[in-house]
Amino acid sequence: MQAAVLRRYNSPLEVVERPDLKPPPGWILVDVRGCGVCGSDVFLRKGGFNSTLPIVPGHEASGVVRELGEGVDPSVAPPGTPVALYYIEHCGTCRMCSIGRVNMCLSVRRMGVEYDGAFASQVLVPERNVIPVQPSDDPAEVAVLTDAVATPYHGLVRIGKVQPGETVVVFGVGGIGSNAVQIAAHLGCRVIAVSRSDAKLELAERLGAHHVVRGGDDAPEKVRALCGPGGPEVVVQTVGSAVVDRQAIDTSGIGSRVIMIGTTPEGFTLRASDLIWRESSVWGSRGFTPDDIRDVLDLHRGGVVTTDHLIHRRPLSEVNEALEDLQAGRVLRSVLTFSEGW
Repeated sequence: MQAAVLRRYNSPLEVVERPDLKPPPGWILVDVRGCGVCGSDVFLRKGGFNSTLPIVPGHEASGVVRELGEGVDPSVAPPGTPVALYYIEHCGTCRMCSIGRVNMCLSVRRMGVEYDGAFASQVLVPERNVIPVQPSDDPAEVAVLTDAVATPYHGLVRIGKVQPGETVVVFGVGGIGSNAVQIAAHLGCRVIAVSRSDAKLELAERLGAHHVVRGGDDAPEKVRALCGPGGPEVVVQTVGSAVVDRQAIDTSGIGSRVIMIGTTPEGFTLRASDLIWRESSVWGSRGFTPDDIRDVLDLHRGGVVTTDHLIHRRPLSEVNEALEDLQAGRVLRSVLTFSEGW
């Protein structure tokens, strides 16, 4: 098998040959067909997750079941089954798992962070982490749907509980924010997109934004002017910036829900009264669940959401170029592909 290995932070990944993997009891060996390269992978390479090195990154993936470990139910996904992969190893029994919030499992381990991921031709995943898909699905599209689309879906639907007719403001039109725009539009919301990039504002309009606002210090004021008295019902922050974190809260109005998806180690100053007087709330939204993946797969099959703006295919040998493209803002996503189809 081939794998792209991160041996040192802030260094290029090394593509190497490794022995083929063997699934341990309860795990499944998957031949990877596509793996998205996302901002979390750039963050990982900078040392943001404090992973134990060396590590094979990659968490946004699809593939074909190759071999089942001892004890795996063969009816779940027999060899040859095309699957989407869920990247969080979860216990299934803790208090968070018991209420369906497996993304918040109390013993969480993440593929591509705590254990080797899918920047490789093979990957090992727990039995409960494979989601069978249709042979007619495109492997690259399945890969990006598992994260780039499922993450904002989780934030809007599970955390924000957005309703038709509400105004949703989306800060950032990147790999996550662009899909927050199209999902919010599908949900029947009035969507306002904020970005510093003309090209991304044009993309937001194509994906269903009703208004676009150029990002900057005056963005909150411009957005509030569009919203009128009371402000927006929902603000979604997808940018890894403490400055934009603060702007998202400044944009909120009476009773607003602010959903934080973008992450940064930097902090910002906030007075409790900024929330109290408006009875606005701030919610963190972390990743997604397997049910979110299933839902966005159905939305995509129904033509509700597109992935065209996310698919820039590259072979594994160009993994470092894919990371640099993303970091430089030349693409919203790249997908490392290992075959034409399943």
